[in-house]
Amino acid sequence: MKPTAKQDTLATFFNALAHPRRQMIFQVLRDSGREGMPYGRLQSRTGLTRATLSFHLRKMADGRIIHSKIKGIYTWYAVNTAPFSLFDAPLTG
Repeated sequence: MKPTAKQDTLATFFNALAHPRRQMIFQVLRDSGREGMPYGRLQSRTGLTRATLSFHLRKMADGRIIHSKIKGIYTWYAVNTAPFSLFDAPLTG
């Protein structure tokens, strides 16, 4: 038996939150509201180096936990709420 597409998606989602720094980033972004925050403010709030923050943001984006958008010259990051709907449906689909 093979995992379903939904199970694969959930595994990627959970893997993206498997690191304590990514959990910290998630909490900071969640607490910032729907608008999120620009990269520089996120870096300041987390205290992570640019390289470390970029690495973890990439992992989180791969897991669809966050999304980014360009506003002027800044990249803003926010929590992506869409994957949370996977928890409302059975895993067999």
